[in-house]
Amino acid sequence: METCENWKTVSLFVCVFAMVREIRPIEPFFTSYLKSINFTSDQINEEIYAVGTYSCLVLAVVIFLVTDYFRYKPLIIADGIAGIFTYALLLGTPSLIRVQMEQMFFGFFYSSEVAFTTYLYAKVNDKQYYQKITSLVKASMLFGRFLSGLIAQTVVSTQLLNEVYLLYISIFSTSFVTLWSLILPKVEHSLYFHRNEELTVNMKQHQSNGVTIDDTVLNDVLKTSQVTKFQEVKQMIFDDFQSAYKNTYVVKKCFWWIVAVIGYIIVATYIQVVWEDVSKSKTELMNGAVESIHTLCGAAGTYTVGHLNYDWKKFGDVIFTVGTFVLALLLFIIYFCDSLWILYILYIMFGTCYQILLTITTSEVAKHIKPDSYGLIFGFNLFMSLLIISIFTLLFIQGLVVVIGTKNQILTVSLMFASMSALLFVAAVRKWKK
Repeated sequence: METCENWKTVSLFVCVFAMVREIRPIEPFFTSYLKSINFTSDQINEEIYAVGTYSCLVLAVVIFLVTDYFRYKPLIIADGIAGIFTYALLLGTPSLIRVQMEQMFFGFFYSSEVAFTTYLYAKVNDKQYYQKITSLVKASMLFGRFLSGLIAQTVVSTQLLNEVYLLYISIFSTSFVTLWSLILPKVEHSLYFHRNEELTVNMKQHQSNGVTIDDTVLNDVLKTSQVTKFQEVKQMIFDDFQSAYKNTYVVKKCFWWIVAVIGYIIVATYIQVVWEDVSKSKTELMNGAVESIHTLCGAAGTYTVGHLNYDWKKFGDVIFTVGTFVLALLLFIIYFCDSLWILYILYIMFGTCYQILLTITTSEVAKHIKPDSYGLIFGFNLFMSLLIISIFTLLFIQGLVVVIGTKNQILTVSLMFASMSALLFVAAVRKWKK
């Protein structure tokens, strides 16, 4: 088994990777940058961001099994390389095709996030550390985003450097994590294609004799790396799906997770367009500062939640009913608001509330599924979120049915959260009656 010291060492490596990976100061001003190189709001919405959405969807279909087959580290290295190309393609005066290619690389960069999170689970291979791992990686990512927003706002507000330097810093950080990923220790086994066969056989033999096996004993068994047949892989994946989704509590939490991620991605992607439209160059944009405060509040909230001793399964429906309604209400106010500063405050409140509720949901699902299937279940949830976002983009952003506009996208997400809150309220009432 990985010793406590080794667990801390591997976590440190991954946390540094996760933190520096998020230092991409061009992101808070990405819409502004695209407009500065003569792209219109319609092009940004319908021809640029839409490509990023579709590429995330396509890559999410295969990335989990590819990650598992190559045992994580090669995909982590590829993640960094994709990040370099993502921002290098924006240098100079890029054409629409180049920016669309950039969005395709960003799609890989975004989707491969599952690689370094599941890498840590596979490397540590001890479920007693999973909750700590989740909170550490999440906090590292949020702190990296905080630094990113702080750097971005400092550069824009002081005007000591041109906006293009935000690109150079983003390229530098993704180059650093690419080199950093090379020193990550290898994973000798994975969940499906390179399963620990000796451990699995010993488990079955002892369990068939009615012997309870302690985790420390299981993890002390010699790890082997033998490629599992594809049919066996399919059966293991099916078994993990069945084990997770036959639990109604897990299904309910996963459903909330999917809906919440849909709403957050749409809002986070297009909120900069709203800020640009409201500002109209009359007020200095403070996007970087807002992203910094948003992520810092989210990190504080998730850290606090991680230390609460609360029975979420028994009483969580009430909390989630109120929390989801708050998300809906904040977006509803954003829809009608024309003050840039109030929009900033509302977005910070929305992001903080979302991060807290998502952290609770993630930890609750992780508690009630097989530890090994964490990446599979959340990879599938992400795929479902991206699938629905892609359909929404095709129908209402690119206009296959009708173009609803950025503000109406916010209103649609608000109504979606309101509906979810109503369903949770009904579930809470039914549980209370029982």
